Amino acid sequence: MLNRQEKIAIIFDHITRPETTGLYCLRALQELADVTHFHPEQLANSDFASFDLVLHIDDGLRYRLPTFKCRSAYWAIDTHLDFDWALQRSQLFDFVFTAQRDGADQLQQAGIENAQWLPLACDPEIHGRKKVAAQYDLSFVGNSFPGERDKLLKLLSEKYPHSYFGQADYREMSTIYSGAKIVFNRSLKNDINMRVFETIASGALLITNDLSENGLSTLFQNKKHLVTYRDADELIKVIDHYLKHAEERKHIASAGYTEVLAHHTYRNRMQEILNTVEGMSDKSPTSKSLVSQRVLSPDSAARPFKSRSYFEFSRPEVQALVPLSAKRILDIGCGTGRLGEGLKERQKCHVTGIELDETAANQTKKRLDKVVIQNVADVDFHFPENQFDCIVCADILEHLREPGDLLKKIRSWLSSDGSLVISIPNVRHHSVITSLLAGNWTYESAGLLDDDHVRFFTRREMEKLLFRTGFNVDQIQSVCGPGDEDRKQSGDVRQLNISGLQVTAKTEAEANEFFTYQYLLRAVPAKRREDKLTSIIVVTHNQLSYTHQCVESIQLRTGEPYELIFIDNGSTDGTPEYLQSIAGATVILNEENRGFPAAVNQGIEAAQGDNVLLLNNDTIVTTGWLRHMLDALESDKTIGLVGPCSNNISGPQQVPVDYLQLNELDGFAWDRGNALSGSVTDLDRLVGFCMLIKREVIEQIGRFDEQFGMGNFEDDDFCRRAQAVGFRTVVAEASFIHHFASVTFKATGVNFSKLMQENQQKYENKWATQNTTPNQDHCSRLSLCMIVRDNERTIHDALSSIKPWVDEMIVVDTGSRDRTPEIAGELGAQVFHFPWCDDFSAARNKSLKHATGDWLFWMDSDDTISEEQGCKLRELIDRSHQENILGYVMQVHCPTNSANGQHQDMTVVDHIKLFRNRPDLQFEHRIHEQIIPAIRRANGDVAWTDIFVTHSGSDQTEQGQQRKLERDFRLLHLDLDDRPDHPFVLFNLGMTYADANQYETAIRHLERCLEVSSPQESHVRKAYALLVSSLQRLSRHSDGEKICQHGLGFYPDDPELLFRSAMLHHHFGRLDEAETAYRSILDHNSDRHFSSTDQGIFGFKTYHNLAVVLADKKRWREAASVWEQITQEEPNFIPAWRGLAEMYQHLKDEKGMLKLMNALNQHPQINQEDVLDGPLSAATHSTA
Repeated sequence: MLNRQEKIAIIFDHITRPETTGLYCLRALQELADVTHFHPEQLANSDFASFDLVLHIDDGLRYRLPTFKCRSAYWAIDTHLDFDWALQRSQLFDFVFTAQRDGADQLQQAGIENAQWLPLACDPEIHGRKKVAAQYDLSFVGNSFPGERDKLLKLLSEKYPHSYFGQADYREMSTIYSGAKIVFNRSLKNDINMRVFETIASGALLITNDLSENGLSTLFQNKKHLVTYRDADELIKVIDHYLKHAEERKHIASAGYTEVLAHHTYRNRMQEILNTVEGMSDKSPTSKSLVSQRVLSPDSAARPFKSRSYFEFSRPEVQALVPLSAKRILDIGCGTGRLGEGLKERQKCHVTGIELDETAANQTKKRLDKVVIQNVADVDFHFPENQFDCIVCADILEHLREPGDLLKKIRSWLSSDGSLVISIPNVRHHSVITSLLAGNWTYESAGLLDDDHVRFFTRREMEKLLFRTGFNVDQIQSVCGPGDEDRKQSGDVRQLNISGLQVTAKTEAEANEFFTYQYLLRAVPAKRREDKLTSIIVVTHNQLSYTHQCVESIQLRTGEPYELIFIDNGSTDGTPEYLQSIAGATVILNEENRGFPAAVNQGIEAAQGDNVLLLNNDTIVTTGWLRHMLDALESDKTIGLVGPCSNNISGPQQVPVDYLQLNELDGFAWDRGNALSGSVTDLDRLVGFCMLIKREVIEQIGRFDEQFGMGNFEDDDFCRRAQAVGFRTVVAEASFIHHFASVTFKATGVNFSKLMQENQQKYENKWATQNTTPNQDHCSRLSLCMIVRDNERTIHDALSSIKPWVDEMIVVDTGSRDRTPEIAGELGAQVFHFPWCDDFSAARNKSLKHATGDWLFWMDSDDTISEEQGCKLRELIDRSHQENILGYVMQVHCPTNSANGQHQDMTVVDHIKLFRNRPDLQFEHRIHEQIIPAIRRANGDVAWTDIFVTHSGSDQTEQGQQRKLERDFRLLHLDLDDRPDHPFVLFNLGMTYADANQYETAIRHLERCLEVSSPQESHVRKAYALLVSSLQRLSRHSDGEKICQHGLGFYPDDPELLFRSAMLHHHFGRLDEAETAYRSILDHNSDRHFSSTDQGIFGFKTYHNLAVVLADKKRWREAASVWEQITQEEPNFIPAWRGLAEMYQHLKDEKGMLKLMNALNQHPQINQEDVLDGPLSAATHSTA
């Protein structure tokens, strides 16, 4: 047991910061044991062999630590400020403590399983209560940091002048606190800082931000030992309350003082460390037992030793992926068996462990049912087939030179419904990239660059490895590493700063990969396919280096049964010799270049496969290429030919790519394939650079036409012949092949342009005498895509209005119980059915899948388009389009009745309603679905038009609007669950709560939206306007003005923000500024941007409010003139009539009143009593 006779070494720097935590720990330990303090400069010449414990107290400095030959412990103080450093330090110690609870949680997730929370504390002699008179209402000793703390300190210093805010020596701090009625605290990052304990120990009342999420409520109770606040308003309220109620304040402060001295001193903390070390004394580090010894080879014993914690983890996060139904479990590299032991405690199961290190295995035998001492990398090591229903590889594969070989064995050991659980470090983590950019690749004893790692993985590489070894990924989880929370709170989550480089990730998911420390995966055996043999035919003529690349890619990335057939057309560069060296390949050598069609026919003659695949030798195939093509071929018996997509090919098979080098190719293709899996597009022509052909097609139409000589148009001809007998020719959108293009032709010196012209003429001559024409079913230019459900009231008008302007109408019904589908069918629409899944995007994307037009136009079922706008739409489609333009912005006009029902408001919303038909352009979000993120990922642009549709059929009844709100809230909260803290989802929630008059909730979501958004995002300016409006609704005009000015700093010409700004100027009596702002809106001429704006702001509403300002400035004639203009242009706008009447009455203008009465007689729809007897001024001020 550690006691006064035990020797403890404590390490910390006390010179740089004399008030460091280590000082308080040293003072406390001196009461408990024999302690020696070591400054960092003393470490190099110190021997710690004679000590019973080495305790390192985090001092915020970086220096090397020696290897300790005794038990060691580390207290990490600032995990919230530098988690990376805390993680690196933690790997050196047997016992790890953190001052913040979330720091312990993060370390445990990162693999430091024994990390435990040990909060900060007080030293009663230094921080205790001093006998001084109360001279301050409020005090704060510390640094001001930009952000919330700085804002609150400025607020408090203005409101409470009899206060102390500043810095002081740590020995004077308790005097200042003891002399204050209240001490204010605002932590930087949810941390329970020193000030919490030091303040309470001084006898003052502590008011701190609510830190219950990080454990504060388990230490002190709100309003019993201290007081907490959540925002600035609540802070002011509680300060005012406790300044007025002295007895209540003193009672809480006294209870806190008693509590902190009893349970939260540094002596308490040091005793807890000593008790923990003593409690673990029988679990000394196991020497020479490390992962590399377990799974690599016996000679790895010469490597450095690992800390005990490296291999004794129970890995609860890995256990969580093991199915509860698993009964026969294998843990590969089981170490001392903690993981398996945890599984046996959780569920009834038989656990077998594999462990190479004999010492560790002997410990494991006490915990698991069976332990095998064996190197799993041994070629001859096997279990019987179907032996296990779950196999765990926790941090194993990265230590193997051939992890694929082990995974193939595991595939046979698993039952058909079994699962494989894997944890794997992510080499894409920003800390590795930062180190590499600095010129370092330094191996460590543990961590991402463990000195035993021989393979490194990213998320893509792990998924591809599993695919190639016969697994499907069932679930993948990211274990977030250091810096992740700070990044999410910093604004645009796609903007990354890595070692000084500004990096913009394509998507939020990609940005998350840079902060993922480790992946947890669960995979299941892929269904065993009885794939038929595919004969891959490759024609060559010199270009050995390209052929070599092509063959290597086939061998590496093709898991399906295939045979290789090479036809060489007279190569002289060593190609024949290379081809003949390929094991199992069929090689046909022609003495001269016979051309592509003839050579292909030779290959078909030799082919044994049920399917034949033509492949140019200047291609590189990617993971899953053939699988996707075979799936497409087998998906419909009418499909006879399948082609892939490529970077460099003529026609629709060419797709945009974002890889710049070939080492990025396979990752690009993998992600693309996952996104488009199962997607098939019909084409009239497939390019023959890669073409999969069903044997039945060849049997019916024969081989390739050799009249096309060297090649070109033989593929067009073959496709046309196949279609003539009823076969479809399709593209497997998920299959991608890199193509260098025309390498062989260029090298032969053939005049390519002349050859193309000659063969085109041959093709046209051949088919001019044929009656069969290409299938025209898939050549329409413009497709309407619409989703419907119970819309029989509006569907006829909607489809009738658009039908003349489109080539096909695709309608997806999501569960109508009325005649909607029948009406759509009667109007000529193709109707498809799709079960509603609480996701508008899923339904819209279903409609896109069935559309065959080059361009897609979407409309809601309660929209209509006028003849004039439809004509404009058709003219737009029929003209040429810049290649970079992937979509066109149009407007939706949304008319609604005003609150009094006497005039109509019009809101105009910008939407990308027309876009290209491409598989990578898909809608996102469950509601308020968006296509623009996909366009941006494709590096495309949008163009603006003035074309609009009218959203005039929506249900405006009170019941209808209530149903809509309930649905919107449900879907938005589901969307937020799918995409936590997503700026656009937060914006839509804020907007919807504002629509529901729930302004407090709207404000919370809008404020968070602005915190996580960047100014260039399209929703941000509207978010500012909605936030200002909500604040105004709650009479928080000062807050609203601050937000409004902040928004105008980004968007100085935004009409809605200017309108709000003018209203606020008016509210505060700044009439000149209000007039200027309103007039600037009327002179509005800002750039086009995505908006959703009440059109009254550009006309009668702004004129009306301007007239109110003029009247308040006693410029009554000008005000009357403005109101008269409004009555002529918007005669149903009652407030203008009232304002005009009020001015004439004020001016005692009888002629004006007579003129007003005559004008009213021209508008019998207006009740004159509303004008003459209504609350004139109040009504005019209410317009917004």
